[in-house]
Amino acid sequence: MQAAGIHMVRIAEFAWSTMEPEEDKFEFGWLERAVALAARHDISVVLGTPSAAPPAWLTQKYPDTLVIDENGRRAPHGNRQQCSLTSTRYRELTRRIAEEMAKRFGQNPCVIGWQIDNEYGPVSYDQDTHRQFQQWLKARYKTLNSLNEHWSTRYWSQTYDNWQEIPIPVGEHNPGLKLEWQRFTTDSFRDFNRNQVEVIRAHADRHQFITHNFMGWYDGFDHYVLSQDLDMASWDDYVGTGHLNPA
Repeated sequence: MQAAGIHMVRIAEFAWSTMEPEEDKFEFGWLERAVALAARHDISVVLGTPSAAPPAWLTQKYPDTLVIDENGRRAPHGNRQQCSLTSTRYRELTRRIAEEMAKRFGQNPCVIGWQIDNEYGPVSYDQDTHRQFQQWLKARYKTLNSLNEHWSTRYWSQTYDNWQEIPIPVGEHNPGLKLEWQRFTTDSFRDFNRNQVEVIRAHADRHQFITHNFMGWYDGFDHYVLSQDLDMASWDDYVGTGHLNPA
Protein backbone atom coordinates (compact mmCIF):
# COMPACT_ATOMS: atom_id res chain seq x y z
CA MET A 1 0.00 0.00 0.00
CA GLN A 2 2.83 2.37 0.81
CA ALA A 3 4.52 1.54 -2.50
CA ALA A 4 1.23 2.27 -4.29
CA GLY A 5 1.15 5.77 -2.79
CA ILE A 6 -1.79 5.18 -0.47
CA HIS A 7 -1.67 7.72 2.34
CA MET A 8 -4.97 7.14 4.13
CA VAL A 9 -7.15 4.15 5.00
CA ARG A 10 -10.68 3.87 6.36
CA ILE A 11 -11.19 0.88 8.64
CA ALA A 12 -13.50 -0.74 11.23
CA GLU A 13 -16.89 0.44 9.94
CA PHE A 14 -18.09 -3.17 9.56
CA ALA A 15 -16.15 -4.70 12.46
CA TRP A 16 -18.58 -4.44 15.38
CA SER A 17 -18.51 -8.16 16.19
CA THR A 18 -14.70 -8.03 16.43
CA MET A 19 -14.68 -4.91 18.63
CA GLU A 20 -17.53 -6.10 20.88
CA PRO A 21 -17.73 -9.91 20.55
CA GLU A 22 -20.06 -10.03 23.55
CA GLU A 23 -22.27 -7.33 25.00
CA ASP A 24 -20.18 -4.95 27.11
CA LYS A 25 -16.98 -6.86 26.32
CA PHE A 26 -14.78 -4.61 24.18
CA GLU A 27 -11.63 -5.76 22.38
CA PHE A 28 -9.62 -3.02 20.65
CA GLY A 29 -6.14 -4.51 20.81
CA TRP A 30 -6.24 -5.77 17.22
CA LEU A 31 -7.41 -2.38 16.00
CA GLU A 32 -4.64 -0.58 17.87
CA ARG A 33 -2.11 -2.88 16.18
CA ALA A 34 -3.63 -2.12 12.76
CA VAL A 35 -3.48 1.65 13.37
CA ALA A 36 0.14 1.39 14.53
CA LEU A 37 1.09 -0.73 11.51
CA ALA A 38 -0.44 1.81 9.13
CA ALA A 39 1.46 4.61 10.87
CA ARG A 40 4.76 2.79 10.40
CA HIS A 41 4.11 3.00 6.65
CA ASP A 42 3.10 6.68 6.73
CA ILE A 43 -0.57 5.86 6.32
CA SER A 44 -3.14 7.85 8.31
CA VAL A 45 -6.31 6.21 9.59
CA VAL A 46 -9.99 7.16 9.51
CA LEU A 47 -12.03 5.06 11.91
CA GLY A 48 -15.60 4.15 11.00
CA THR A 49 -18.25 3.50 13.62
CA PRO A 50 -19.76 0.05 12.98
CA SER A 51 -23.46 0.80 13.30
CA ALA A 52 -24.21 -0.33 9.73
CA ALA A 53 -23.26 -3.93 10.61
CA PRO A 54 -24.56 -5.08 14.01
CA PRO A 55 -23.23 -8.32 15.54
CA ALA A 56 -25.36 -11.46 15.74
CA TRP A 57 -25.62 -11.35 19.53
CA LEU A 58 -27.26 -7.92 19.25
CA THR A 59 -29.98 -8.80 16.76
CA GLN A 60 -30.69 -12.11 18.54
CA LYS A 61 -31.01 -10.48 21.96
CA TYR A 62 -32.80 -7.38 20.68
CA PRO A 63 -34.89 -8.42 17.64
CA ASP A 64 -36.94 -5.23 18.04
CA THR A 65 -33.98 -3.33 16.56
CA LEU A 66 -34.34 -5.04 13.17
CA VAL A 67 -35.81 -3.20 10.19
CA ILE A 68 -39.37 -3.95 9.06
CA ASP A 69 -39.75 -3.56 5.29
CA GLU A 70 -42.74 -1.99 3.54
CA ASN A 71 -44.40 -5.43 3.30
CA GLY A 72 -44.21 -5.95 7.06
CA ARG A 73 -41.34 -8.45 6.99
CA ARG A 74 -38.63 -8.25 9.64
CA ALA A 75 -35.09 -8.34 8.28
CA PRO A 76 -33.02 -11.39 9.22
CA HIS A 77 -29.51 -11.07 10.61
CA GLY A 78 -26.78 -10.84 8.02
CA ASN A 79 -25.64 -8.66 5.16
CA ARG A 80 -25.72 -5.10 6.62
CA GLN A 81 -28.01 -2.16 7.37
CA GLN A 82 -30.60 -4.49 8.88
CA CYS A 83 -31.32 -2.40 11.99
CA SER A 84 -33.74 0.49 12.36
CA LEU A 85 -32.19 3.94 12.72
CA THR A 86 -35.32 5.10 14.57
CA SER A 87 -35.03 2.40 17.24
CA THR A 88 -34.33 3.92 20.65
CA ARG A 89 -32.60 0.75 21.82
CA TYR A 90 -30.41 0.60 18.73
CA ARG A 91 -29.39 4.23 19.20
CA GLU A 92 -28.29 3.45 22.76
CA LEU A 93 -26.19 0.50 21.58
CA THR A 94 -24.58 2.40 18.70
CA ARG A 95 -23.84 5.40 20.91
CA ARG A 96 -22.08 3.12 23.39
CA ILE A 97 -19.76 1.46 20.85
CA ALA A 98 -18.95 4.85 19.30
CA GLU A 99 -18.11 6.26 22.71
CA GLU A 100 -15.87 3.31 23.61
CA MET A 101 -14.02 3.74 20.31
CA ALA A 102 -13.60 7.46 20.93
CA LYS A 103 -12.26 6.89 24.43
CA ARG A 104 -9.66 4.50 23.03
CA PHE A 105 -8.67 6.35 19.84
CA GLY A 106 -9.81 9.95 20.31
CA GLN A 107 -6.31 11.08 21.26
CA ASN A 108 -4.37 8.72 18.98
CA PRO A 109 -2.20 10.90 16.71
CA CYS A 110 -2.36 8.32 13.90
CA VAL A 111 -6.16 8.67 13.67
CA ILE A 112 -7.03 11.77 11.65
CA GLY A 113 -10.80 11.41 11.49
CA TRP A 114 -14.02 9.50 12.01
CA GLN A 115 -16.74 8.21 9.71
CA ILE A 116 -20.21 7.76 11.23
CA ASP A 117 -21.95 4.57 10.07
CA ASN A 118 -21.83 3.72 6.35
CA GLU A 119 -24.07 4.91 3.50
CA TYR A 120 -27.39 5.71 5.18
CA GLY A 121 -30.24 4.24 3.22
CA PRO A 122 -32.93 1.79 4.43
CA VAL A 123 -35.85 3.05 6.48
CA SER A 124 -38.06 0.95 8.74
CA TYR A 125 -41.82 0.60 8.53
CA ASP A 126 -42.30 -0.75 12.05
CA GLN A 127 -45.03 0.40 14.42
CA ASP A 128 -42.73 2.53 16.57
CA THR A 129 -41.39 4.39 13.52
CA HIS A 130 -44.98 4.88 12.35
CA ARG A 131 -45.90 6.34 15.75
CA GLN A 132 -42.85 8.63 15.69
CA PHE A 133 -43.85 9.85 12.22
CA GLN A 134 -47.38 10.68 13.39
CA GLN A 135 -46.01 12.58 16.41
CA TRP A 136 -43.57 14.42 14.13
CA LEU A 137 -46.47 15.47 11.89
CA LYS A 138 -48.49 16.64 14.88
CA ALA A 139 -45.61 18.81 16.07
CA ARG A 140 -45.18 20.21 12.56
CA TYR A 141 -48.81 20.96 11.66
CA LYS A 142 -50.36 21.44 15.12
CA THR A 143 -53.87 20.65 13.86
CA LEU A 144 -55.40 18.11 11.49
CA ASN A 145 -57.25 20.91 9.72
CA SER A 146 -53.91 22.48 8.82
CA LEU A 147 -52.51 19.17 7.60
CA ASN A 148 -55.60 18.36 5.55
CA GLU A 149 -55.54 21.80 3.94
CA HIS A 150 -51.84 21.64 3.06
CA TRP A 151 -52.16 18.16 1.57
CA SER A 152 -55.49 18.75 -0.21
CA THR A 153 -56.78 15.55 1.34
CA ARG A 154 -60.33 16.01 0.06
CA TYR A 155 -58.98 14.61 -3.18
CA TRP A 156 -59.58 10.82 -3.26
CA SER A 157 -61.27 11.05 0.19
CA GLN A 158 -57.97 11.20 2.06
CA THR A 159 -59.19 13.55 4.82
CA TYR A 160 -57.85 12.58 8.26
CA ASP A 161 -59.88 12.91 11.48
CA ASN A 162 -57.28 11.36 13.79
CA TRP A 163 -53.47 11.49 13.80
CA GLN A 164 -53.37 7.70 14.13
CA GLU A 165 -55.09 7.36 10.75
CA ILE A 166 -52.09 8.77 8.86
CA PRO A 167 -50.12 5.96 7.20
CA ILE A 168 -46.52 5.63 6.16
CA PRO A 169 -46.64 6.13 2.37
CA VAL A 170 -46.02 2.93 0.40
CA GLY A 171 -45.97 3.14 -3.38
CA GLU A 172 -47.90 5.94 -5.08
CA HIS A 173 -49.52 8.23 -2.55
CA ASN A 174 -50.46 11.78 -1.62
CA PRO A 175 -47.44 13.91 -2.61
CA GLY A 176 -47.68 15.97 0.58
CA LEU A 177 -47.52 12.79 2.67
CA LYS A 178 -44.60 11.44 0.65
CA LEU A 179 -42.66 14.69 0.98
CA GLU A 180 -43.19 14.82 4.74
CA TRP A 181 -42.13 11.16 5.08
CA GLN A 182 -38.80 12.07 3.44
CA ARG A 183 -38.45 15.09 5.71
CA PHE A 184 -39.16 12.88 8.73
CA THR A 185 -36.60 10.38 7.46
CA THR A 186 -34.06 13.19 7.12
CA ASP A 187 -34.65 14.36 10.68
CA SER A 188 -34.49 10.78 12.00
CA PHE A 189 -31.25 10.01 10.20
CA ARG A 190 -29.76 13.30 11.38
CA ASP A 191 -30.67 12.44 14.98
CA PHE A 192 -29.13 8.98 14.59
CA ASN A 193 -25.98 10.50 13.11
CA ARG A 194 -25.72 13.26 15.73
CA ASN A 195 -26.17 10.70 18.52
CA GLN A 196 -22.73 9.29 17.64
CA VAL A 197 -21.14 12.60 16.66
CA GLU A 198 -21.78 13.97 20.17
CA VAL A 199 -19.94 11.21 22.03
CA ILE A 200 -17.02 11.20 19.61
CA ARG A 201 -16.56 14.97 19.86
CA ALA A 202 -16.59 14.66 23.65
CA HIS A 203 -13.47 12.48 23.58
CA ALA A 204 -11.73 13.17 20.27
CA ASP A 205 -8.89 15.58 19.60
CA ARG A 206 -10.13 18.74 17.91
CA HIS A 207 -7.93 17.99 14.89
CA GLN A 208 -9.84 14.77 14.14
CA PHE A 209 -12.61 15.43 11.60
CA ILE A 210 -15.99 13.71 11.53
CA THR A 211 -17.68 12.74 8.27
CA HIS A 212 -20.21 10.35 6.74
CA ASN A 213 -19.85 8.57 3.40
CA PHE A 214 -22.84 9.23 1.15
CA MET A 215 -23.56 7.11 -1.93
CA GLY A 216 -24.54 7.51 -5.55
CA TRP A 217 -27.42 9.88 -6.27
CA TYR A 218 -29.57 8.58 -3.42
CA ASP A 219 -32.52 10.91 -2.71
CA GLY A 220 -34.18 9.22 0.26
CA PHE A 221 -33.25 12.10 2.57
CA ASP A 222 -31.84 15.63 2.42
CA HIS A 223 -28.05 15.30 2.48
CA TYR A 224 -27.56 19.00 3.22
CA VAL A 225 -29.54 18.77 6.46
CA LEU A 226 -27.77 15.65 7.69
CA SER A 227 -24.35 17.15 6.84
CA GLN A 228 -24.86 20.13 9.14
CA ASP A 229 -23.47 18.16 12.09
CA LEU A 230 -20.40 16.95 10.17
CA ASP A 231 -17.05 18.62 9.57
CA MET A 232 -17.26 17.57 5.92
CA ALA A 233 -19.30 15.34 3.64
CA SER A 234 -17.76 12.33 1.92
CA TRP A 235 -18.96 10.32 -1.06
CA ASP A 236 -18.17 6.78 -2.18
CA ASP A 237 -16.84 6.74 -5.73
CA TYR A 238 -17.48 3.28 -7.20
CA VAL A 239 -14.94 3.45 -10.00
CA GLY A 240 -15.66 -0.09 -11.17
CA THR A 241 -19.28 0.81 -11.95
CA GLY A 242 -18.44 3.90 -13.99
CA HIS A 243 -18.41 6.54 -11.26
CA LEU A 244 -15.30 8.34 -12.45
CA ASN A 245 -16.22 11.99 -11.92
CA PRO A 246 -16.73 12.94 -8.25
CA ALA A 247 -18.34 16.26 -9.27
